[in-house]
Amino acid sequence: MAKVTYRWVDGWQATQPEWDAVEEVCAAKGWASLNRNTTRVLLAEVNEMIVGFNVFQMFPYVGPLYVAPELRGTGIAENLADGVLQFLTDVNVRGFMTVIESPHAARLCEAREMKLLTAPVYVKLPDQKEDD
Repeated sequence: MAKVTYRWVDGWQATQPEWDAVEEVCAAKGWASLNRNTTRVLLAEVNEMIVGFNVFQMFPYVGPLYVAPELRGTGIAENLADGVLQFLTDVNVRGFMTVIESPHAARLCEAREMKLLTAPVYVKLPDQKEDD
């Protein structure tokens, strides 16, 4: 087998052929298109041909959302949610996530056509040190 080399390419600095090669695989697999401004790709190459890749991408987390108790139910939460959604649309994010803590937050998400995940989600958190 020929020697495999590895190198990082920031999406916004990738050549068009590099970016197209990654996007073609994503499209063929039915994966969402990547946001070039928030993506870094580790390429595996043989003789300068891309044979594999792993993508690091910024995937926005939205939250927390807070409204003072005396002003809840006045539409402030909905306006805040819609304002953030508009921003995310304007900057062309490929998706985002949030963690909800209340039934009202669940309704906000559902009203904005967000999908509740049923598949496993894995998280790597920093090690927490216990107090002695």
